[in-house]
Amino acid sequence: MKVTLGLLSILAYIGHTSAAPDPGLAAWHLDNLYPLATERLDPVVNPNGVASHLHRIVGGSAFGANYNYDEYNGASCSTAAVQADKSNYWMPQLFWRENSTYVPLKAGTRFYYFLHRNKPDEPVRAFPPGLRMLTGNLNAKSYAETGLPTGAINFICLKNHFSTPNGDTGGPDFNFDIDCPQGLVTTVRFPTCWDGVNLYKADGSHMKYTDNLQFGVCPVSHPVRIPGIMLEYTWQTYAYRPGVPLRNKLIWANGDTTGFGLHADFVNGWDTDVLEKALNDPDCLSGDMTMTACPTLAMYMNLGTAQSCQPSRGVLESYEDFKPIGALPGCNLPWSSGSKPACNPSVPNPSIPNSLKGTDGSLTYSGPSYLTNTSSPPNTWTRQGCIGGSTSLVNSFQYSDAAMTQAKCQSTCAEWGSQYAGLLSGQYCVCGTDLDPAAYHYADSNCNSPCGGDSTKTCGGNGKLELFRNPSATTVNHPGVSDPQYIGCRREGGTGHALTAAYINYDSMTVEWCKNYCTAQKQTLAAIEFGRTCMCGSSWQNGGGIPYPQNQCNTPCKGNTQQFCGGPQITISTFNLTLPGGSSPPVSSSASASSASAKVTSSSASSGPSGAVTVTKTVTVTGTCSAPAGRRRNHRDMRIFGDA
Repeated sequence: MKVTLGLLSILAYIGHTSAAPDPGLAAWHLDNLYPLATERLDPVVNPNGVASHLHRIVGGSAFGANYNYDEYNGASCSTAAVQADKSNYWMPQLFWRENSTYVPLKAGTRFYYFLHRNKPDEPVRAFPPGLRMLTGNLNAKSYAETGLPTGAINFICLKNHFSTPNGDTGGPDFNFDIDCPQGLVTTVRFPTCWDGVNLYKADGSHMKYTDNLQFGVCPVSHPVRIPGIMLEYTWQTYAYRPGVPLRNKLIWANGDTTGFGLHADFVNGWDTDVLEKALNDPDCLSGDMTMTACPTLAMYMNLGTAQSCQPSRGVLESYEDFKPIGALPGCNLPWSSGSKPACNPSVPNPSIPNSLKGTDGSLTYSGPSYLTNTSSPPNTWTRQGCIGGSTSLVNSFQYSDAAMTQAKCQSTCAEWGSQYAGLLSGQYCVCGTDLDPAAYHYADSNCNSPCGGDSTKTCGGNGKLELFRNPSATTVNHPGVSDPQYIGCRREGGTGHALTAAYINYDSMTVEWCKNYCTAQKQTLAAIEFGRTCMCGSSWQNGGGIPYPQNQCNTPCKGNTQQFCGGPQITISTFNLTLPGGSSPPVSSSASASSASAKVTSSSASSGPSGAVTVTKTVTVTGTCSAPAGRRRNHRDMRIFGDA
């Protein structure tokens, strides 16, 4: 089977679309990619050491036990036909296992570069010099243990590929119950989003997948979009045991018999100027194409050099395809579950020649920045784009207003000390102190909902925030309120009161009266609504306490029209009684403070005579009272909330 004949229709299995003029739908494939070495070297995981298992390596001739970009980029040749690419790519070696022997299988190799963009006008960037990637989990025994998104690794049994490609069979692993007369395909997709700073982190956190494997958009924490590599090895199982089903016959070089230990590595050796030019060449972005159909890359095509390229620094060891051996190289016993078995006695490692050792490159990028400047000038709301995700802003809250405008939302977020203001679906405002690293940037076309209060402007989209930032908006400042215990206009609870320890209606309600009432109840929070209803508690309940704009708490207090006591519907004026600076009610010289107590008799309002009151607990109400001599105070001044 010739690799150059390839698997041109395999894209049907991986969800790729047909050719289109949109450059974001472009994809390259390189079908002329030849083996370089099969040895226990891994400069990503084991720099200047012996790797734990055998790898099948393709790419630049400078491959060794160490990695630095200048050395690899300066390689004399590459087994990749496009000689501008001196990178190295590798997977573990696959073996056929039977009768206590292990047979290294031959593989045809190629790779794809998917060039989907974060935004239509934002081209994919070349790999940064020094980038290293490892994806997959060599210890995984199920797909869940790989830690990868669905579709990141794939297994396809080619049965009738060249006549009826749709007759090929996909499987969850390599243990097919059938033979694969045209080969077993294993593919690994690398993440395509880089953080712009780190060239390698052992936990892989310098790289992320998009929200749709390789075809979505990058999270804001990893904004640099690089080519999405899919490395493909087609193992020639048919050449060793034609007609034999694969189940229980295959084993990875690390001893894994499940198949889920599939993983792959990449180290960058590209001429980054050439790659960057190709990524911006319209003639290279017209759909699915071979790399050599791109004029920029075709200039570097040399098939003869690729076929004859050999490791320039020597090799650690050598294993011949299809030649049986008695044990997997290194300490790698067959392994299908649990912890990896140990070797007793231990297996010695070969010595690494000095020619294969060297200086490792930096793990941090220090060249010209790949990151777009998203800084905002002080005291100015600057648009940050269209974002979305399961969460988008940190320490966030949201409210709705049918007449929402960008300015309204920005004003509310500034009031609450939130430097990020996001608009959603035309009528929602979301405020937050920071951008969630897991959020994603989307094309501006996803934020096209007209603002409810200004149809000439957009206020986000369905599930997408139109985001603005003002770095100076970090201090809470409720306009028109100077009370140091005031903690803002907030929302009542959705299924009950926001504060539930005690509540009372009072037709002479003032801010001071409610504060003293709640202090007497030994609560730390007080809230007022409808101009006359005071409620107390020490924590927010029933989904209440969500911040709202100050202008939504505009109902004058019944007892002091110069004060505001919540709103007419769902908003409450709130106070934290533990904060310093709270004022006590003024006491008239003709009045004295008095207390009243009521005993618990029922959990609901009485049906007794008008004016009768029943409360749910013993309460102590402290306030300024003045009543004519010999006249008893009427209970109508203290109605329960249900009579409001």
